[in-house]
Amino acid sequence: MKRKKPPSFAVLLLAVLSTFFILWKIIMSAVKEMQIKPDLTLDFDITVLEKLHFIPHMKETDISTFNRHYGYSIAKSLSKSHTRSLRDTRDIRCQSLALSSPVKLPSVSVVVTYSEVDRSVLLRNIASIVQRSRPTSIKEIVVVDDGSSDGNAGKLLQRLKGIQVIRNIKPKGRGIARMQGASVASAEIIIFIDILSEMNEDWLSPLLRRLSESPKSLVTPVFDSIDPVTFEYQSVPGIHVGGIDWSLRFRWEEISWNQMNKSDFNISFTKYPIQPGAVFAIRKDFFNWLGKYDMGSGGSGTEDIDLSLRVWLCGGQVELIPCSRVGLINTSRGLLGVQRVPFSSYLRGAKKIAELWLDEYKRFFYAVRPSARMQPLSDLSSFRKLKEKNKCHSFKWFLTNIYPQLLPLVSEEIAYGSLRQSDNCIDLDPGQMPLIAKLRPCKADRNSQEWSWRKKGLIVSNGMCLSSDLINMHGYVVVQFCQDFTSQKWYRKGLKIVHHDSSLCLDSVQGDLALIIADCVKDLPTQAWHFASELGGLPSSKVDFGFSNDKTQL
Repeated sequence: MKRKKPPSFAVLLLAVLSTFFILWKIIMSAVKEMQIKPDLTLDFDITVLEKLHFIPHMKETDISTFNRHYGYSIAKSLSKSHTRSLRDTRDIRCQSLALSSPVKLPSVSVVVTYSEVDRSVLLRNIASIVQRSRPTSIKEIVVVDDGSSDGNAGKLLQRLKGIQVIRNIKPKGRGIARMQGASVASAEIIIFIDILSEMNEDWLSPLLRRLSESPKSLVTPVFDSIDPVTFEYQSVPGIHVGGIDWSLRFRWEEISWNQMNKSDFNISFTKYPIQPGAVFAIRKDFFNWLGKYDMGSGGSGTEDIDLSLRVWLCGGQVELIPCSRVGLINTSRGLLGVQRVPFSSYLRGAKKIAELWLDEYKRFFYAVRPSARMQPLSDLSSFRKLKEKNKCHSFKWFLTNIYPQLLPLVSEEIAYGSLRQSDNCIDLDPGQMPLIAKLRPCKADRNSQEWSWRKKGLIVSNGMCLSSDLINMHGYVVVQFCQDFTSQKWYRKGLKIVHHDSSLCLDSVQGDLALIIADCVKDLPTQAWHFASELGGLPSSKVDFGFSNDKTQL
């Protein structure tokens, strides 16, 4: 029997080389990952700007002029170094939370936008973003100058490693400016930051930790206050979170210290309805999946309300991270220091939100903003397809589960929506006053087919009422300004709508030309009307209006 020969030298050499090759691949992979995810916090050198005299010397007369222009004290801002120390305003529980968190965090692209800002504020903002962050893979900072009068500031900022500057010759609005920044951002996480802000200690890590745990969250820090006159950084008592009213205006709501100090208060994150937009972080893939910012609402001031609703209704959540703190300069131009927008632009943006997201609750928006009905509405078909594709919740779900504090308006409304016969709805015929009411094919997005029936018997659309009489209007039904006249009051008899003064029924026998009032005939199809939503309590006779001579027999 032959003995087996020991392995040859060539075989051993091959095994050794294979081992070295595998190790080399592992090392190169790690090096490559480091190159893909550079950390700006490790080699950021703000002194480059100091050498370039980024902040020029200003005369006293210039300072007073700029104070009025910006809405804050330039002299005090100049006196505060970009390396100044801030009091750590975080809860003491945040320290233990940081120690127990995972080390590896996702890479970050920071998008900073501004329209008009003093260079001292700009420098302090950029410096605080980097210098008050732990090494957490800030890959890049994208600065978008949205039409400021100081074009040279951006050119100087580009001298800093890791900073890219985009400049718009004319302002395009915060939403569009942010989309410009997001389009070139290459990291996993995008953090949007308004320029009138200053980051506090370790502001970034808590945001990234939460996004690592919850990829479909939009997260924001707690906002402290920076006095616009003294530039002192002040901790805000309690915690303020965002909400809205029925006019779709943002408002602050407070979480008191008592709530915060309860043992069951989650120091890691707290869910809340609407984010203010000043500083927030979101995964880029989730941001894209949601449809990004609405470019058509870029200058309306409503884009962050729209984004918050999209996050909640389409499977995500908006969260406050108490262990991340950021100061905001409360200028005379607004809490968040963003460019003011015309009221008409706000109305168009708010109307878009109401039509897209509020469902049957949009009537409350129009009740407090009736002039919005006269604003043009852009095409919503692509957004509605996205809403259907993403299987988004209804606004009723949002009110029930997320924001029960937004209570329906107390009104005398007892029915609302379209007033229809089969597939046709009562509509207005634009032209000279009085407007003639007609029957038109029903369209879900046609505001002139939205009606509200009030307890007093008025049937209202766009602040105008269905009216008729036999003498002046010859029995035609028209739409006039509401005057609370009895000629504008109607009551219900079965499916019929009966005119108060004449006891005649609303009839569509020639509805394509005009609605009329005619003798009431039992089971006549042209006199049968259906409201989209009836809440009960519709007036059913003249007695409901204080009369007792109802002679109508149906």
